[in-house]
Amino acid sequence: MLIVTSCSFTKRVSVPAALRAARYRLNTADAFARTWVRNVRAASDLYAARDVYGGPAVASAARAAAALDCDLYFVSAGMSLVDGDQAIPGYDLTISSGSASAPAPLRAGSATPSDWWLALNKAYGLSNPFASVMRKHDGLILVALPSTYLRMVEPNLLTLTAANRKRLRLVTMGRPALNADLQSQVIGYDARLNDLNGALQGTQSSAAQRALLHFASLLNLRPEQTDIDAQRLWVSRELARAVARERPLRTAQTDAQIAKWIRKQDPRGERAHSVLLRMLRAAGFACEQRRFRRIAELSRVNVR
Repeated sequence: MLIVTSCSFTKRVSVPAALRAARYRLNTADAFARTWVRNVRAASDLYAARDVYGGPAVASAARAAAALDCDLYFVSAGMSLVDGDQAIPGYDLTISSGSASAPAPLRAGSATPSDWWLALNKAYGLSNPFASVMRKHDGLILVALPSTYLRMVEPNLLTLTAANRKRLRLVTMGRPALNADLQSQVIGYDARLNDLNGALQGTQSSAAQRALLHFASLLNLRPEQTDIDAQRLWVSRELARAVARERPLRTAQTDAQIAKWIRKQDPRGERAHSVLLRMLRAAGFACEQRRFRRIAELSRVNVR
């Protein structure tokens, strides 16, 4: 068995200047990827991938891998598909086209995340990293990725053999728009995840991984059952028993309003993002964790 999850925006190690995607001005995915990979290979400070990534999503996936006693891999927009024990450098690259850390072709709209994934793996000399990894591991492959990452690697998953596709369990929130050959492998959770007895609560950014952790607990109870229809039935029965908890009502704010609030509460930029986010929510305002971090970092840059 194997778990595959996404890398995280949060990096727990230093990032060298040469591995900050915002510094690059190359306009094609292939040229960008070749330069990027050359600099990755030249990096001297390396760390185990599991030690590079932080945040609730990664923590949930790591707990699931420990519970099932299986390997953990990360889909990384900068490193490809990497083993949790693989040595990698710190880096700053994302496939979010609205971010300065996205490859220039994605920001310009001239390449899609799937185009970038193809170019990245070509630069690393890889054809389909999923196929290579699956040859080394038996049993089920549990994949917990946000929808953007699922769409990025979808072409790779579709070129797997039919037998290998049947080994996939795509643990998702809802049923994302995927090719029918992949839809058949989806284990879908929904918003009731936060109401499941014993399941971790959290934000949408960690939902797929928290669903994975819950699914891992179900697998542990019936390790001999590998039929996907039976596994879907486990999940649907669990969700049907979910008891809705009372949720606080919070007011949505624009980025500018949140930035103004941050500058007022923390004019010297001394408080941790997590503390400020708790304060914001306690004040009755809504903001997702990753979005808040981005706004807070921009606010601090603008006041320096």
